[in-house]
Amino acid sequence: MSNTRSPRTTDLLELLMGLAIVGLVLFIGSFLRLRADLTNEKRYTLTPATKEMLAELPDIVYVKVYLAGELPADLQRFSRSVKELLDEMRVEQPEKLQYTFIDPSESEDEKTRKETYDQLQKEGLQYSSIRMRDKESFSERIVFPGALITYRDKTVPVQLLKTQLRTPDADIVNRSINNTEYELANAFRQVTQKDKAKIAFLEGHGELEPMEVADITSALSETYDVSRVRIDEKVDALSRTVQGMKYRANDYAALIIAKPDSALPQRDQYVIDQFIMNGGRVLWLIDPMNAHLDSLRKNQFSIAVPYELGIDDQLFAYGVRINKDLVLDRSCAPIELYTQPYGNQRKLERFPWYWEPVLIPESKHPIVSNIDPVHLRFASSLDTIATDGIKKTILLTSSPASLAQRNPVRVSLNVVDMAPPFERQSTPYMPMAVLLEGEFTSAFLDRLPTNFTNDPAVAYREKGKRSAQLVVSDGDVIGNRVDQSKGMFYTLGFDRYANAKIYGNREFIVNAMNHLLNDKSLISIRSREITLRQLDPERIVQDRTWWQVVNTGVPILLAVLIGMVYQHFRRRKASRPA
Repeated sequence: MSNTRSPRTTDLLELLMGLAIVGLVLFIGSFLRLRADLTNEKRYTLTPATKEMLAELPDIVYVKVYLAGELPADLQRFSRSVKELLDEMRVEQPEKLQYTFIDPSESEDEKTRKETYDQLQKEGLQYSSIRMRDKESFSERIVFPGALITYRDKTVPVQLLKTQLRTPDADIVNRSINNTEYELANAFRQVTQKDKAKIAFLEGHGELEPMEVADITSALSETYDVSRVRIDEKVDALSRTVQGMKYRANDYAALIIAKPDSALPQRDQYVIDQFIMNGGRVLWLIDPMNAHLDSLRKNQFSIAVPYELGIDDQLFAYGVRINKDLVLDRSCAPIELYTQPYGNQRKLERFPWYWEPVLIPESKHPIVSNIDPVHLRFASSLDTIATDGIKKTILLTSSPASLAQRNPVRVSLNVVDMAPPFERQSTPYMPMAVLLEGEFTSAFLDRLPTNFTNDPAVAYREKGKRSAQLVVSDGDVIGNRVDQSKGMFYTLGFDRYANAKIYGNREFIVNAMNHLLNDKSLISIRSREITLRQLDPERIVQDRTWWQVVNTGVPILLAVLIGMVYQHFRRRKASRPA
């Protein structure tokens, strides 16, 4: 009897062996987690800060994402990106992170849909009415591009797609994809944290009113406990004495000084100084000159002179000087003015307004990395001062085509007709925002009587704990536009001519506060950037059928071709003599 196997038996054994090998590989793979992120910008890799935050989740966090159903192509891509990110997060915490995608418009009953929309708005999500394009027509659809994060009995809304435009374009979607990890990580932190760091806006010296900083107050309140405080020359305004401790304990983690227009009394300066010495962080947003656009409404020009704020020596001691000048910059915001009448009508035209610099961040520091240009109004230049033990980082500068006019400054509307001589007199890259970090020395060193400094109730400290301060030579950088007639305010960074938020002031201030309070994990997440490789939307519509046929038919043809080649070689092998 011949021991030679038949070709059919050989093929069957090979098939069974192949299936056994595949089964073994799948069985072993079920116990292993092997993943490789081959993208250039590591878009599928979580930052170390996010991984650390996920590892510290105390209990189950449930995420409801309202990006499902029939969506335009950009939002479908955004939805996939959110799902991929949540899947990566679940790899880190599979037991404590759960999510689901929900279509708020899935019900065919109009009343049910409206009730769902109302409920989501009560929860804090905003909707967008978008136009969806088919081959030959358009249709309107309500979408809620956000999520609800629930932890135990607390729910936090997250607006994943942040735009004031009617229809999100590819760039807006890409920005949202860039920020998704930050938004979710920040929401997880909000919903799980017990105590918030306390920060305060200083008032009592003509600082910006609550309505003028309402938007940034809302943004900071997501992470911090925000309030307002008056010093009124009271030593206990920002700190308190603690029994058994040599120095005072601060009541706030950070202080925001937003555009004072009157002098700070010496005692108020001292309280702020000791707040810094005891580890407090300060965000100085200072206008050194009293220039205002309102003063030009009646006259064609005004004379800007310095404010007498009394804080020059204090800032000098910390390592910075705000110059008494105004910066004109070719990179600037526009202004609309009426030109000479043509016939019986005056014409409203738009001009570059050199007094309002638009600063494009050049620094790679996390505070300004990956943010939009920052808009200033009647801003000044800064100088850094050599101070032992203090690290100084320039965050924002003017453009290469900029110059500074010294005090007193004639501010005129005629600047739109006669552009400043940037080619001949430019002083490029003038500092306008500087970060100071280190152990500061008291600005009142050797200036106070001994009986005062030795008083235990005062607890004077001449050398500070490690702290940080950020100085910006413009107070309007934090001020949102206010419509007094309607009693409403606009998003910080909103431009009335573009009718949209186009400036990065909001992100700049939030990042600054995160950094000052050592929340650097949030900044590291926000500063990552994902590059968009977008498709041509016109070709997507025009060539849709062609690509559907290609994507469906090519794999089938390849499979048939491979099968034919395999059969050909198999027959040749079988036809050979033994």
